Amino acid sequence: LRRSDSATSVSFIDLSKLIFANDFDFGFNLDTMKSKTKETFNIYNPRQRSKDFIKIQEVFNQRLVKFDQRIHKNLQSSSTEKLFYAIAVFLIATAGFVIGKYPNYFPHFHTVLFAVLMPIRFYSYFKQSFQYYLADLCYYVNILLMLFIWVFPHSPTLFVSVFSLSLGTLSFAVITWRNSLVLHSIEKTTSSFIHVMPPITMFVLVHELDPDYIKSRYPAIASIDHWNFVHGIFWTSIYYTLWQVSYHYFITIRKKEQIDKGKVTSFTYLKKRNRKTPLGKFVNSLPYLWMQTTAFTLIQFGYQLLTMVFCPIWFKYKHACGAFVTFIFIWASYNGATYYIDVFGKRLEKEVEKLRQEINHLQQANEKLQFSPVARAQN
Repeated sequence: LRRSDSATSVSFIDLSKLIFANDFDFGFNLDTMKSKTKETFNIYNPRQRSKDFIKIQEVFNQRLVKFDQRIHKNLQSSSTEKLFYAIAVFLIATAGFVIGKYPNYFPHFHTVLFAVLMPIRFYSYFKQSFQYYLADLCYYVNILLMLFIWVFPHSPTLFVSVFSLSLGTLSFAVITWRNSLVLHSIEKTTSSFIHVMPPITMFVLVHELDPDYIKSRYPAIASIDHWNFVHGIFWTSIYYTLWQVSYHYFITIRKKEQIDKGKVTSFTYLKKRNRKTPLGKFVNSLPYLWMQTTAFTLIQFGYQLLTMVFCPIWFKYKHACGAFVTFIFIWASYNGATYYIDVFGKRLEKEVEKLRQEINHLQQANEKLQFSPVARAQN
């Protein structure tokens, strides 16, 4: 209700704040207040209004402090993360030095890192109920690589399988799974290590070691003059099938009850993640779980065969293999940079938007207080 032709008129009435409705004379003089109402308004003196404004200011300052604390928490790394970041940078530099100066010892370097990071990964995944991820193909390939280096360096079939899986599935998984080299995060760095280090190690074993040393230390590599594509597919498929059958028996079948209760596996994760893709829609549309599992297994096997197509090139040509391994490392690094920029940037953007909404809310409350009948009565 608005009037401007009377000194006693109320220029704005917020009906939600109009608590003195019974004191208004709703006759011809609609906006004229009785003397009793004016006395009631006088109780609400400037000192009280000042207290309310101070209260709003205090609330606003408190929210600014909380906003600053949230931003500080999101952007500040813990001391452990800072230390791990420094160690990770040092280890990357050390890896390059070992490859260039002492390539014979790079498998030892890889083994030490594997022995340190894997117990941490096992502990963290069991703590987060992600233990079924530890049965995935990438861990299986890393174990096969350790077996080849230290137990069966004379086995050509094991070497061919490890080479194919490392420079095939594991390397391309960096692209498809978006592995990120986030150096302050031990979890993400370990994931990158699991996928990137095996192809680097295979590159060093095949192309960087002295031929005489290869004959004495890794006779399986020396026994292969050229890459037999059919032979490689056959033996890699044998090792792959051994893992796949074991996985479905020990995880899909024996742990079905735990999975139904919510335990996450790579299969359930991929079903949910890719549900909108053509392949995901196809797998999820199958009526029975065993059909979905079979389809997923066949798709995964086909993907493995597809990634093996380039293995003869990686085995024969040193520079092509080195360029490919470098590309995979750069891709993981790019994903890590994307994480730093996009994820932290989005967190900051969300906090700023939340503060903006809180400020708007306080401004609206302030305007209601300023233009309420109680406040206007003192003007």
